[in-house]
Amino acid sequence: MSTLVRDLGGALVAARYADPTTSIPVDVSLGLSEPMLPAADPVSVAAMRLGTVLPEFLASARLVLAGVQAELRRDEESRRDHLTGVLNRRAWMRQLSRAAPGDSVCLIDLDHFKATNDTNGHAAGDAALRAFGALMLRTFREDDACGRLGGDEFVCFTPGLDGRGLADRCQEVRTRWESERPAAAARIGLTIGVAEVGEDGGRAALQRADAAMYEGKAKGRNRTTLRSSAEDDREASRE
Repeated sequence: MSTLVRDLGGALVAARYADPTTSIPVDVSLGLSEPMLPAADPVSVAAMRLGTVLPEFLASARLVLAGVQAELRRDEESRRDHLTGVLNRRAWMRQLSRAAPGDSVCLIDLDHFKATNDTNGHAAGDAALRAFGALMLRTFREDDACGRLGGDEFVCFTPGLDGRGLADRCQEVRTRWESERPAAAARIGLTIGVAEVGEDGGRAALQRADAAMYEGKAKGRNRTTLRSSAEDDREASRE
């Protein structure tokens, strides 16, 4: 936009600094920055050009921008699980494909979800899933990839966070869930398996997290179990 304004013989000035005697009251920022106004000598050819060309150009630019923004919204919506707001399985697996050693992944299963769903109805089950998805998005970092594998299984991929750090974060999720879960979901606990990403990649780490989660279930559920790497079988379980 600045190039067009200059080509027409004018200059761009932030609206808050604009001189009302030389500025043209047409915001050319398109909402992408602070309001900007074109300026030129009011009796010049440049002022005439700016007043004639800019309104039509801006109208076309707004249509293009609206189309781009709509496409971005559709793309984002296609990546999200419609019920919980976290990434859907396909989008999450794409995120996991960039995992490298030093990252971690967790697999979270909602204990007794089916029994709660059967007892209290699907509406209560959906409310529990929505509440847990929202809790994940509030608790994990902005750059972490929270997702839903399907049913009552959730996952999170945490770039740059080791297994112990992710296990601590999962403990925070469990603590917050116990105090914030819907009343109808009072029986639902969280069994979480955590694994570090090794040289064998993200998918192998997810398999280890899955194994750690089942180990947690075998020990009584509602706990976090950490498996640090493919070569190291030590584990730390916390109830």
